Order: sequence, then C-alpha cells, then structure tokens
Amino acid sequence: MHEVKSKEIDPKVLDYRIALVGNPNVGKSVLFGLFTGKYVTVSNYPGTTVEVTRGMYSGSNDTIEVVDTPGSNSLISHSEDERVARDILLRDEEKRVIQIIDSKNIHRGLLITTQLAEMGLPVSIGLNMWDETLDRGMSIDSDKLQKILGVTLTKTIATQKYGIGALRNSINSVKIPKISIDYGRVIEEGIKEIETLLPENTTVRKRALAVMLLSYDEDLEETLEIDEQTLGQIHSIRDGVQKEYGHPLSYVIAKKRSDYVGKLLKGIVSYREHEEKAGAVLRNSFFLFFMPLFTFFVGYKVIDLLMFMFAGHMDTSGQVAWILRLAGGCVSVGIYSYYLFSREYGSGRKVTNILGTLTMHPVLAWPMLLVVLWCIYKIVGQFGAGDCVDFVESKIFGSSIEKSGGFDFKAFIPFTNIEYVFTHVNFQGINYYIGLFCQKFMSTDNFFFELFMGEEAGLIQVGVTYSIAIILPIVGFFFISFGLMEDSGYLPRLAVMLNRFFKIIGLNGKAVLPMVLGLGCDTMATMTTRILDTKKERVISTLLLALAVPCSAQLGVIAGILGSVSGTHLAIYFFVIFSQMLLVGYLSSKIIKGSSSDFLMEMPPFRRPKIGNILMKTYYRTKWFLREAVPLFVLGTFILFIITKLGILTYIQRAAEPVVKHFLGLPVETTQGFILGFLRRDYAVVSIFKALEKDAGSLEIDPNQLIVSLVVVTLFVPCLANFFVMIKERGSKTAFLMLAFILPFSFLVGGIVRYALQLLSI
Repeated sequence: MHEVKSKEIDPKVLDYRIALVGNPNVGKSVLFGLFTGKYVTVSNYPGTTVEVTRGMYSGSNDTIEVVDTPGSNSLISHSEDERVARDILLRDEEKRVIQIIDSKNIHRGLLITTQLAEMGLPVSIGLNMWDETLDRGMSIDSDKLQKILGVTLTKTIATQKYGIGALRNSINSVKIPKISIDYGRVIEEGIKEIETLLPENTTVRKRALAVMLLSYDEDLEETLEIDEQTLGQIHSIRDGVQKEYGHPLSYVIAKKRSDYVGKLLKGIVSYREHEEKAGAVLRNSFFLFFMPLFTFFVGYKVIDLLMFMFAGHMDTSGQVAWILRLAGGCVSVGIYSYYLFSREYGSGRKVTNILGTLTMHPVLAWPMLLVVLWCIYKIVGQFGAGDCVDFVESKIFGSSIEKSGGFDFKAFIPFTNIEYVFTHVNFQGINYYIGLFCQKFMSTDNFFFELFMGEEAGLIQVGVTYSIAIILPIVGFFFISFGLMEDSGYLPRLAVMLNRFFKIIGLNGKAVLPMVLGLGCDTMATMTTRILDTKKERVISTLLLALAVPCSAQLGVIAGILGSVSGTHLAIYFFVIFSQMLLVGYLSSKIIKGSSSDFLMEMPPFRRPKIGNILMKTYYRTKWFLREAVPLFVLGTFILFIITKLGILTYIQRAAEPVVKHFLGLPVETTQGFILGFLRRDYAVVSIFKALEKDAGSLEIDPNQLIVSLVVVTLFVPCLANFFVMIKERGSKTAFLMLAFILPFSFLVGGIVRYALQLLSI
C-alpha cells in the first residue's frame, strides 16, 4: 500500500534502524509516512505472509532505516503479527525503538513498554491521539510519567502532524525505561534458572527471553534455535513453576504485568466527571433537523427496497406505493426520534458519541446499515463500475481497430433535462492509436498483433486495458467508500454487529474487512485475509470470497439485469447466494482443522472523516493494488491467448455443453460466458445475458434461466487474477482444492435452483 523504492538497502551503510512498535490502530502507519516521506518498501517478513513496511528516515541521507512493525498487543507471540514484531526486535543490529501509544488506552500500551524495558531496548514514546484523549475527559500527567519511566514522552496527533517535530528529536535521546517487575519468588527463581541455560550472545536481555519462555512462547524456542537437551531442561523448569499456580503461567505473568502498570498509572491518569458537552446550536440542529431528515430517508429507502424486492405485480410508481414510502419514512422518524429524545437529548453528549452508540444499537443500527450499503452500491456499483468504467474503457482506451468516436465535455443543469456541451474532444482511444501504429508494420491478423492488440486476448488490448480501465475506477471509488467507513470509526462497529454471524461460519467480526473489500474486488480482498489471526480463518475466508462474494463490477451488472426483470428474482438470487455462503462457511468451519481466534477489537470513537486522510489512503491503496494485480491480469490474459490459439477453449466449451444444456436447462451458447468468467466476471454476465437474449428471439428472456445462469456464474470459479492470488496466499495445493470444489458445486447449486423454481412454479 505504499510507494516502492527499487534500490536495495545496504545494511553496512546504515547508522542504525528505528523500529516503530505499538498496538494495532494507534497511528503507526501515519507516523511512518511522516518519518519517511515517499521512499518506502513493503515486503513479507521471511517465512510469513505478514507485511513489514520499511523506508529511509527523511533527512538521514539514507543512513537510517525506519521499520514499521506489525501492530501487536504483546511481544509474547500469540499470532503471526506478534511473532514478526517480536523477531524484528530480537535481530542483532543497532536499533532504537519509538513506541506509539494510543494515549486514551495508555494502560494497554504500557504493557508493551514493560516488555521493551525487560528486553533492554532504548525507547522513546509517542502518546498519540492526544485530542481524542482530551475529548474523552481523560487527563494524563505526562511529566510525572516521564520522570517515573525515565524516557521521553511526546504528545502527538499524527493526523494533524502535531508533535511530530518533537517526536523526531526524541530519537536522539532514547533510553531504556526504568521498569522492573517482581513476578513473585517462584517465577523469579524460574527466570534465573532459565537465564543460566540461555546462550551468552543473546541480542536482548536474558530476563526478557526467560519470561517469554515461561509464558509458553513456543515460537521463540524456534527463533533462538535452542538444542533439544537445553530445551528439555527449560520445559522441566517451566513445568515445575507451573505446578505452583492454578492458572496458566502466561496468564499469571500477564496479570502481574497488568497489575504493575495499573499501580504505575495511579495518580497519573484521571477523568473528568462528565464528558464534554456539545454546543446548543449543533445539538438542536442534529436533533431537530439532520436526524429527522436522515431517519425519514432511512425509512423511505427501506420501504422502497422492500417493494422493489417483494412487490410482485404491484405498481411501485403508483399512489399507494408513494403512500407506503411516506409512511415508512414517518414511522422511521418516530422510532428514531423517540429513542434519541428519550435517551440522548437530555444527556448533553456530543453528536459524534451519540452516532457512535446508534450505529451499534442491536435494532436501530440495521436499517442504517442497509442505507450505507445502498450508498456504496450507488457510488461503486453504478457510478464507478458503470459510468466511469464505460467512459474510461470505451473512450480513453477504446478498441485497437475501431475509432471510439471521441467524447464531449458537457455539463448538466440539475432538475432539468438540459445539458450544455462545451467542446468535443476528437480522441479515438489509446488502443486505437497503438493499433494504428502497429498496422504500419503488420496486418491485424498477424500473430504478434493478436498477441498484443487482439480483441479476444491481447496483452495490451485486454490485459492492460481490463486491469487499468476497468479495475482502477472500481477499486478507486471503493477505497474512497471504504476510507470513509474506516476513518469515521464505522467499520469496527460493523465488525461488532456482524461478529455473531461470522461465528457461524468459523470466522469472527474481524472478517468483515476482507468480506466488504470483496464487494469491491475479490483479488484485493484475498490479499487482506492476512489480517485474520489463524490459518483456518484465512482458508475459510479465501474460499468464501472465491465462491460467494461477487465483486462490484459483477454485482452492478447482475443487479441491473435482474432488477429490470423483477425485484422478486433479484431477491431469490441474493437468497441463494447468501444461503450457500452460510452453508459452505458452516461446513468448512467443521471440516477444516485448526482453531478460531477470539474477537478482540478496540472501539475507536465515532468521528468526522478527514478528506485528506481518505485521499492519501486511497492513493496508496490503489497504487499498491495495481502493482500487485496488473501483472496477474497480464499473465492471465497471456494464458487465455495460448488456450485460445491451441483450440483448448473450444474443446472445453464442447465438453461442458451436456451439463449446461441438460442439467441447467440453458442454451449451449451460455457456455462461452462461463468460460469468459475466468477472465472477467461482469463480462461473463453480459455474455450470458446476450446468449439468453439471442435464444429467446422475439420473446422475453425466461427469468428462471436468467437466475440459474447468474447463480452459477457467481458461484463459479474465481477470475484468473484472483486465482493467482489464492495460490500466492494459500499455496497451490489449497488453491487447486478450492477450485476442484467450487467448479462442480456451482453447477450443482444451479441445477437445484432450476428444479426448485420449476417445482414452485415461479
């Protein structure tokens, strides 16, 4: 998600490294960007799928490297992220640590400080999110805490660049925190015994390693490469200490550490009795104008969506329909207003805090979620995947053989049908001009012309054009929408709301991130399954993304086609896809070996998103995605070109005809659409629709055939780029096993849907 610097860093010319350490979501990445500017490298930590971001400290003439370690709640590894963060600190090199603490959660941050002190690492601490701490009515006596710890504390607000200069200066005055925890006689004796067994040349203090080994940090045993005999002695000591306690040693040690920090913060952290109250004008505007307006829209839109789905032959543009929509809006205003005025109006709480509570309400949060999803669909599915993609694909890139016809610069006058054309741009498309240039040297049926500029599988005409002209607008708008949810604090609330559902399919609320991202692009979402804690969760989420989460381009086309047929058929489609996701997820959670993780997520305050942050994140994320995905699209196109030239595509089409015709009840011409889905899912939908339209002739398309074909192509094999990412993330064996399951499963479900529709006479 960052800009890449291609040159290799020579460790011999480095003065030292700065390791950014901290809990998840404390603003490390923002500070990393401020420390390094644009020169950044991103790589997986050796032997893991965890990304470690590196960059040169700006102003250091490339002699100081900054490493952004994965967010961790402890340096005793319980997950891959924590192991990677711990191992970076254990490396034999000169390093200085800048620990970033979310100041409103200072207790949790200082737990890591105690571990850094035990390791003997020089530290400087940034107390980030200072503004939110004050908003919560917290007060931290930082001078007193700095004196106790013996290290520099700097108050920062990373998003506003507040305190960054002071934090940079503190790098020259890093010190080992003055912290010493007494774990009790039995554990202290165990620590001393293990210290005598450890090698002399450890990169951090032996005490820290001994505490980790007593805490059952088995990954550390592998990292330290301890021989079997010594390892047996350490286990024996640990078992002996464990016998003295009723709880696991890891819990006892963590409890001692937490108690120490709790005592440390006495007299340092205090709270005001009441949180800061909002201004009367803002509150009254919120209660009397904005919320009634918004909640009326929520009720109106929910009824509108329900009528679209289930109204059947009812005239949704008639008077009755309008009355129902208005009634829905009024009821919604009544319910929300009752809740807000009875619970919040007299509380004096800030508007953002009220919204934060409302978006997690067990009932009232759901209609709001529906409206949020509808807005995302409008922005990404219709505007991004529809208007923008059509323009960029047909007008900017265009065809290598035919002129695009240019385009107009024009403006629309709102609420009228009037448009004003400023000028016509006679630009015929990038591919057209490249094709025109190539035709000076070769004909359009030349092998190399087809390889690069061919309409079916040319590397430039199809591979590059698809990945940039089509994917770029979609992921761009999706990242903006995603950034709004993330920056406002809505995304963690969504994770909490959906945690119970995800538990059914072997995941937890954390999986909401890749699943929501999958609605933008499954290829990108598969990469983000790395954030899940266990291998089992990553495998299940990868399978469900490939099987049942349509990307926004595909979803937009499907919604447009089925919506034009009837809302009922669109509702059936969503029911089938959702039920299969639930079924496969549930069975996978029972069959796939491994454990699931607990759901722990810090709940940030609900806040007004900062446009600058969202645009910056969108820029880096889009750039990262294109860097990862474009080569895969080009490779996939090349494979498709080879398959087409060898005639394998035709053979596959003929082999699949019996299943498509007799089991699914579809015209054989739709087979080509399914095959096309392996390259691009929305094109596959369009291809199938065209085949059904042609088969129907002058009659209307059979809606049941349409549902069957769209269910199959949604559940069908992932697109080629997504499949390559599956291989990269989960390994070739797992990826091919998933493919072997998905292919027949999609046809099986399609056949069942066909016969069910016939049986129910729908």
